[in-house]
Amino acid sequence: MKRLIIAVLLFLLAGTAVDAATGVVSFDVNLDPEARTISGTEDITFTPTDPHLYFLLLANLDREPNPYLSPRVIDQSYPHGFEPSTTTIEKVEMVQSGGNTALPFRLISLPPEFQTYSLAETVLALDLPQTGAEVTLRLHFSTVVPRRTGPDQTDNDGVITWRFGWGPLPLLPQSDWSDADGVLKYIGQGPFPLHIPALQYYGRMEVPTGWVLACGADYARLTSSDAGDVYEIENESPTRGIAFALSRDYKRFTLQVSAVTIEVDYLPAHDATARLLATYARDILNEYEERFGPYPRKRLVIVEDPNRDGTSMAADGIVYISSLYFTHRNVTLPGILDRLDEFVLAHEIAHQWWGIGVGVDMNAENWLSEGLAQYSAVSYFEGKYGARGPNFFPEFENGIVEGFIRSQFGFLNMREHQIELPYIMNLERGFDEALVKPLSAVKYGNADAIRIYDKGYLVMREIEDYLGGQDRFDSALWAVADRYMHNEMSVDEFKKSIGKHTLTVLDPLFAEWVYGTGTVDYGVEILSRSHTDAGYETKVAVTRDGGIPQPVVISATLRNGKTVKQTWDGKKTHDVVSFTTDAPVARVTIDPDHWLPDRDRLNNNSPVKFVVAAKENAFPLDAYLIVPDPVSQGITISYLDRMRVHIEQD
Repeated sequence: MKRLIIAVLLFLLAGTAVDAATGVVSFDVNLDPEARTISGTEDITFTPTDPHLYFLLLANLDREPNPYLSPRVIDQSYPHGFEPSTTTIEKVEMVQSGGNTALPFRLISLPPEFQTYSLAETVLALDLPQTGAEVTLRLHFSTVVPRRTGPDQTDNDGVITWRFGWGPLPLLPQSDWSDADGVLKYIGQGPFPLHIPALQYYGRMEVPTGWVLACGADYARLTSSDAGDVYEIENESPTRGIAFALSRDYKRFTLQVSAVTIEVDYLPAHDATARLLATYARDILNEYEERFGPYPRKRLVIVEDPNRDGTSMAADGIVYISSLYFTHRNVTLPGILDRLDEFVLAHEIAHQWWGIGVGVDMNAENWLSEGLAQYSAVSYFEGKYGARGPNFFPEFENGIVEGFIRSQFGFLNMREHQIELPYIMNLERGFDEALVKPLSAVKYGNADAIRIYDKGYLVMREIEDYLGGQDRFDSALWAVADRYMHNEMSVDEFKKSIGKHTLTVLDPLFAEWVYGTGTVDYGVEILSRSHTDAGYETKVAVTRDGGIPQPVVISATLRNGKTVKQTWDGKKTHDVVSFTTDAPVARVTIDPDHWLPDRDRLNNNSPVKFVVAAKENAFPLDAYLIVPDPVSQGITISYLDRMRVHIEQD
C-alpha cells in the first residue's frame, strides 16, 4: 500500500536558480491525438548574457529502450511494443521586425548524470549572434508521445499526459552551462543540477473538436474554429511549464472556493469520487493557506490519470490522481480508501508550495520537495483523524466483511505503518543514506523512495519538534514560501531561513540528519521505586545512542491511570531522571509520540511492552507482539521482522 502513495518525478531536468522575471515563453502548438504529436513553435524572449544558450529536449531521454531491462519488463509498460518519445527541432529563428533570421543549431548529449543510455541529441545548443539586448528566439519543434502505461509523457488508453518539457526547456542562467566534445557541461557550483526554471508562460493550444484539455494554467479560455478547439493559455505569475492532460472522455466538475476555482477532470462513471476529491481539495487548500500562505494559482485542476499503479504527481496548478483511487475507492467496502485518497491528494496539493511553487534541486536535494509535501499532508491528516491509534481506514459499520477488515487491518496508522515502519526496516537492512546526495552517488536506488519520502518526512517532523512545535515551524514555512515562491531554494537557504525566523541554530541537526547518515536509539529503564514523604519517587535511566543533544519527552504512566511528563535535555548519552508522583509509576516511556526518528523503539518502554493480538491483529513498533495459536494451543512472540518465537505444549 505504501508504494501507492509515491509520486515519482520523472527526470525533470533544467538549469540552476533563475529569477522568475528573466524570461517569457510563448507557444503556439497543435495537439494531435491521432498522430500522438505536439507540434508548433515556442518563443523565448530574454536578454542573453552569454553567446551560448542550451535547451533540454526531455523527450529524447526515452528515445531508446533501457538496455538494462528485460524485454518482458519493457513490454509491461509498452502494450504495443517499445515506442520512442522524441522531440525534433525543425528550425530555429531570431524574430525581428524586418523578417525572421534562421539560426544554426547543434544537438548535443547530456552527460551520464541520471541515466547512461539514450543521451544523444538530448540538448539543443545555440550560438547567439548578440548579447546584452533583448531578443526573441522561435523554436519550431515536434514531439512524439509514445503509447505506454506510465503516468507521464504518455498516451495511456487514449489519455495524453505530459507535465514538463513537451517543448524545449531553457537551461538558465547561461553562465552555468557550456559544452565540449558534443556533451553538455555544468560549470556552476555543486553537482549537476535538476531544476526547472519558473518563467512567464502563455500561448495557445489547438485540439480536435470534442476533445477536453485539462491544464494547470490560471486561465484556459476555449474558442472554437473550423479547424478545432483553441485554448488561450495565460498565467498571472511565473510557472515551470504548462502541464496538461487531453482526452475525449473527460467529464468536468467545478467548485468555487473563494478566489480559487477547483476543477476535476475525470473519466466516465467516476462522478461521486470527483465531487469528493473537490471537497477534500477545498479543505486542504483552506488549511494550507492558513499555514503556508496564499495558494499561488487561480485554479487547482485535479485530473484522473489512467495509470493503475497508484502513481500520482503534480505540476503548476494541476495534480494528477491515479485511476486506482477512483476505481478502487469502494472496493470491498464503501469508502474504504477515502482517507488514502485524501492523503494522496493532500501530498500532491502541497507541491503547489513545495517543489513546484518553491523550486528545489531535484537531483541532490529532492527531499526538500517530498519531505515538505509529506510533512504537510501528514499533519493535515492527523489534525483531522488523530495522530495515535488506528486512522488509516474510516470507521466501519458492523458486518461480516467489516469485522474481517477491522480484525486484520484495523490497526493501521498512516504515519507509523506507512512512513516510520519502512524507514526503520530500511535502516535495519543497511540501505540508509544521507538525504542530500546527487543521483549519481546514490548506492541503493531500490530504497531511494524511502530515503526521500519517509526519512525526509521524519527529519521534517524532527525539525518541527526541535523548533518547539507546529505553530513555530509553520510560521517559518510561511516566511520561506513568501521569500522563495517561483524561485529556487537550496537546503542551506532553507536551513538559514528557518533558523533566522525562529532564532534557532540548526547546523548540528542538519549536519547529522540531512548531510550525514545519523541515526539514534533512545532507551529508558526504571532503576528504583520508593515511597517518600513527598509521594512516590521513581528513578529512571535514560540513554541516547547517536543523534544530537536535543530535548525529548519522558512520560510516566501511573497506576491510577494518570500520566506525568517531563523533558530530558538529551545532552548526555547516559543520564538519570526522577519522577515524584502521588501514585506509583507503572510504566515509563521515552518519546511517546514518536517525534524523533528512533531506529529501535523496543527499549522505549520500561518495563518492556507486550501487545496481545487475540481477537484483532496488531503490529506495534515499540512492543513484542503475542499472538495465540488456537490450533497448537501455543503462542507466537515476535518483534517486527527481527525476532519470532513460537511456543507450544508437547
